[in-house]
Amino acid sequence: MSDRLNHQLLRLTLLLQLERRARLAPADELPFVIVNETTELLPYRQALLWHKKSARLHAASGVATPEKNSPYALWIKPILQHLCRDQRADAVMAFTAEDVSAELARDWYEWLPEHGLWIPLITPNGSQYGLVLLRESEWTESEMQLVGYLAETYGHALALAAAGPPVRSWWDRLSSKKLQLLIVGALLAAACYPVRQAVLAEAEVIPVKPNLVRAPLEGVIETFYVQPNEVVKVGQKLFSLDMTQLRSRLDVAQETRDIAKTEYLQTTQQAMLDPTVKSKLAGLKSKWDQQVAEVNYVRTLLKRSMVTATKAGVMVFDDPNDWLGKPVTQGEKILAVADPGIVELEIRLPMDDLLALEPDADVLFFSNINPHKPLQAKLNYFSYRATPTPADIMAYRLKANFTDTTASPRLGYRGSAKLYGARKPFILWLLRKPIQTARLWMTW
Repeated sequence: MSDRLNHQLLRLTLLLQLERRARLAPADELPFVIVNETTELLPYRQALLWHKKSARLHAASGVATPEKNSPYALWIKPILQHLCRDQRADAVMAFTAEDVSAELARDWYEWLPEHGLWIPLITPNGSQYGLVLLRESEWTESEMQLVGYLAETYGHALALAAAGPPVRSWWDRLSSKKLQLLIVGALLAAACYPVRQAVLAEAEVIPVKPNLVRAPLEGVIETFYVQPNEVVKVGQKLFSLDMTQLRSRLDVAQETRDIAKTEYLQTTQQAMLDPTVKSKLAGLKSKWDQQVAEVNYVRTLLKRSMVTATKAGVMVFDDPNDWLGKPVTQGEKILAVADPGIVELEIRLPMDDLLALEPDADVLFFSNINPHKPLQAKLNYFSYRATPTPADIMAYRLKANFTDTTASPRLGYRGSAKLYGARKPFILWLLRKPIQTARLWMTW
């Protein structure tokens, strides 16, 4: 008898403690307290807090915030909606898989324990929440009565958390003439306040006066000996053209040269015995010299087919596989050798974002690598006309020199450049695009 009395006193104490926690819990923490701390009074394995009006799972035990699109939430939602429509839903009721349709109970034992308890949390404006407790053992009558007292406390706590100060409409707030004058004055002051015009555009770090390497003659690129961003020295091999045709041409030229030489020498010997043959010597000697020049020329072409670096620096080009086997014409740009320490900023400013920029205008470069550390630069070049970009956008090409040459970014870095123009009233900056569009319409 004494143990039973102590057990009842312990449950009463826990009930009072839970009621106190619910009343003192902040509004954003109250659902978490309901589904997780109720287990101190009644043992269970799962607890769910269902909001009837929004048909949303408000809280679940063991998680901070339930994911509404999770498989568990999507599966349990129709079951909770079915429980809300039950005739016994206005009071505490126990339920099992047999209380729902066969379709809803198909995966019951995969997700839920066998026995559930529906607890309506009554609020002054009607029951809007339902607490569901689930476990393997059956619910006793005494537990259902005990949780009924706790449900009233939870309902009042949820109603108090949802209540707030009366919402005052904007019209009521603006009804004061003094406030209206202050707002109008603030808007006029803000509209007339001079702000510095600025625009964002794509930018890339490029080399300054790179050494362009072009195709020495017409042919097909056979081999690349370097990779992009590789550091090369003077005289290092860069790429070579296909020499098969030139080697064949050299063999033919050498053979023709040897034949011309043999004819000339034979005719020279005959001229010693027959003076009439001497007239042919000049022509044969000219033919021999011509073939010698042809051999020397083809050898020069073979040497030029192997392109080497004439300046030390970093290789600037795309994937070498894009060039292998590709026919090129004489003078076509293949790659560039640049000094990685001497770079500048290339900016592509779309025509629609064009604004008046003075020489030496301030520029901030936000690289994709370190956007939180912008680099300062000064505008030094503005193209005469707009040209299409790879994205088929007409844009002007601008260049800017970095102010701090000791902290120049890496060659090839990309990012966004912010260009600053003159100061104009804020209203003109704000309405720049609408005014531009209106001007186009008015010219029709």
